[in-house]
Amino acid sequence: MTIKPKLQVTGYRGVWGETLTGDIVKGYVKAFGQFTKEDVKKDNPTILIGRDGRESGLEIKKIIIEELDKLNVNVVDGDILPTPTVLFAVRKNNYDGAVIITASHNPKEYNGIKFVTNKALLTNETQVEIIKKHYENS
Repeated sequence: MTIKPKLQVTGYRGVWGETLTGDIVKGYVKAFGQFTKEDVKKDNPTILIGRDGRESGLEIKKIIIEELDKLNVNVVDGDILPTPTVLFAVRKNNYDGAVIITASHNPKEYNGIKFVTNKALLTNETQVEIIKKHYENS
């Protein structure tokens, strides 16, 4: 039995090109952008993008930036930033959220995305459910 990845509080992780694809990234980033606009009540929120050093991170970052641009979201490209630094930067700079591209401790063929709120916290269970609904409706 194959386990199908899903968005959780800790994000979405999968093998790049297999269980994590450009279309999955686009869908979840679009859903997160919509969630953020509703959450902070802004038409043009500012979202920071950070990533780890995985090779696929550059391609994923490009997809994320393109999708957020379509939503008229202001993007700050932090490039390689550890998760704690992204959280700190959101708080210090009053960003409206962040997307972190990382698969944490998983093998190198994996990658993933984590979502951060304007409170500089990873999305909680309730927020993840809202993002999933946006994803399913897009």
